[in-house]
Amino acid sequence: MLETVSDKHLHEMERLTKELLHVMQKAKLRDLPIIELLRQLESETEKARRERFDAVNPGYRGY
Repeated sequence: MLETVSDKHLHEMERLTKELLHVMQKAKLRDLPIIELLRQLESETEKARRERFDAVNPGYRGY
């Protein structure tokens, strides 16, 4: 799903998703159904970003 997203956009998606989750938590909106979807998106973008980084920078394995 995220293979076609540029590195810049992937990083931005991850950052903004984390920021949105943080704001929603502060607003006490933890129980909304969208929260789980946002957490999945955060996890997937983070994993994709790390995999790309590891592929380009083999000396930094285990980011």
